[in-house]
Amino acid sequence: MNAIPQAFEFWQDWRMPYVETRRSCFSRTCYKSHSHPTFSIGAIDEGNSVFQSSFGTPQKIDAGTLVIVPAHIEHSCNPLPDQAWSYQMLHLDIRWLNQLYSEFREHGLDLHLPQHKPLIIKEETLYQAFSDMNETLFDPEKLIIEKEQALIYCLTQLLLPHFVLEEIQKTEYLYEDFLELIHIIKSSEQFISLEKLAEQVGLSRYAIIRLFKANVGLTPHAFQINLKINQARAQLKQGISLAELAVNLGFSDQSHFHKAFKAHTGITPRQFQLAAAQ
Repeated sequence: MNAIPQAFEFWQDWRMPYVETRRSCFSRTCYKSHSHPTFSIGAIDEGNSVFQSSFGTPQKIDAGTLVIVPAHIEHSCNPLPDQAWSYQMLHLDIRWLNQLYSEFREHGLDLHLPQHKPLIIKEETLYQAFSDMNETLFDPEKLIIEKEQALIYCLTQLLLPHFVLEEIQKTEYLYEDFLELIHIIKSSEQFISLEKLAEQVGLSRYAIIRLFKANVGLTPHAFQINLKINQARAQLKQGISLAELAVNLGFSDQSHFHKAFKAHTGITPRQFQLAAAQ
């Protein structure tokens, strides 16, 4: 990289709607535990951080490390206390990636619920390949076809063949009830209380919390906030007003939405919207 980038920057293009990438430099921002509907690949450029997930053991990671986070996996990755770090984060649409992934894997990727555990890789050649590919995506001088080819080549020839993902052992404990709870939540425009969920499926509040923690690593309320934030990311790209979006997503007010969005993404809704519009 010839110049130090801004504190954070995004790249996306409507001609490649299946990919979004971000670079953050010398950040001290900490994130709440969250998940993405995308398959995500992160790279640590500078500093030290701790990666945590209910689906794995906490790990201290440093520069040159790749972090692979399959879709819907609860996780957080934050710098050590009083330290800054620099990182890259690439998000890939799971349906698009599934087409590539299935070419050299017997089975594709699950589109809706956690299927594989996160993976940490410390391999200089893979880190450099990822960084070079990401630099191509950010390069304004590169044609869109060059960016697309760089992404596909890096994924199929270099990265994905090295991603040996361990499957999550599914629990059969009230699993059908859990799927019904997910459907209820996703069908509602408003937040649903734990008491209301318990009434609708006939389970105790304790059982519902246990189901969510076991299957997605989040409490029912945290799952709903995370879902709303991911919906907000998509709608912010379309230019919707922040006040209207907060109401549509069921937040009590714009301030509540602002705080929740920043806690999950590290930036404000307005900053995200401006970056997405560039």
